[in-house]
Amino acid sequence: MFKKVMSLALASTLVLSAGAFAASAAEAEDAVAANDESAVAADDSSAVAAGDESQVGAGTKIYFDVKSAGWKNFSKIYCHVWRADGTGKWPSWQTKKEVCKKESDDLYSYDITKTGNAEEIQNAGSKNLYCVIFSADTQVQIYNTIMNGNCIGDTVYVTGNKIENPKDSSKTDTEAAWKNHPECGPQKVITSTSKVVGTALADGTTDVTLLADYLLDYVSDDGTADTSKTDKTQDLINQLKISPLAVMSNVNFKLEGFVKEETMTQDVANKKKATIEGILGKCTDPTKGGEKVNQDEINNAEATNDAADTSGSSNDGSSNSGSSSNGSSSGSNSVQSGQETTIFFVFAGVMVAAAGVFFLVRRREN
Repeated sequence: MFKKVMSLALASTLVLSAGAFAASAAEAEDAVAANDESAVAADDSSAVAAGDESQVGAGTKIYFDVKSAGWKNFSKIYCHVWRADGTGKWPSWQTKKEVCKKESDDLYSYDITKTGNAEEIQNAGSKNLYCVIFSADTQVQIYNTIMNGNCIGDTVYVTGNKIENPKDSSKTDTEAAWKNHPECGPQKVITSTSKVVGTALADGTTDVTLLADYLLDYVSDDGTADTSKTDKTQDLINQLKISPLAVMSNVNFKLEGFVKEETMTQDVANKKKATIEGILGKCTDPTKGGEKVNQDEINNAEATNDAADTSGSSNDGSSNSGSSSNGSSSGSNSVQSGQETTIFFVFAGVMVAAAGVFFLVRRREN
């Protein structure tokens, strides 16, 4: 009789314990689901308020006012984001990771977590480190638009102006800007036809570095200048209102870097340097009232980095979105940890109860 009672007790203990185990797991799953639902709700609320200045810098979405572009007969809108200096790993043009979400007939959103670099972008703060292009599957697109970490939550719109494509002068792109960040407009560059377009400089570039890069691009490794380009040097200096001496100093800095990194031989650097010295030595300086430059000063220009230092940009500055994102992630982790802890203790209780009943049965038999 005693064995039957003990067997029933053991069975009951196991059933009750298993029930507690299941209930605890369900409770934890509900907590995770609730956390996820609140995160989705918060994300959706930011979509409703897109363009509202109070929402700028919140969440992980950026928006595109497709109505302002006047695009028709498209089925998909894409968002291409990349680091302006060309570094890092980013999604390829118009791939699945670049597909935008339709928020309304006039508004599309893109979640920057799809880039795999959301935290980096959030932490960039006011540093203009990124470019963005919205496009459609009908082969229309906006011009390169500068973006920083504070642009998260803001909306890109089309201004109505047209910009010459920097690489292909036969094409024009649609100029775009941000509703709440005028410092992050169309990217400032020198085109292949020697025109200055755009207004916003990416961090790490200045008007001086634009012309330094232009000259380095159009002087070959053997020191031969593409005169169809380099003959426009004075016009560019006047447009940019920069000193020829400052340009030469930056050219020297870049050449020293190439040699140090072993991407260019010293012989090639010397040939490029000599040719560019000759080009800039014939120019006048708009920063000094049009005074002709001194060739000796050009030949002896000190190597200087005119660009802003962007090192450690991922650590400098923080946005509200960064704090929110980290907090949400931590909340999710804490729920999962609680679930694991509860399951462990319930399971341990089952084992202890079963062992106790088994011990009593064996003792009775003896």
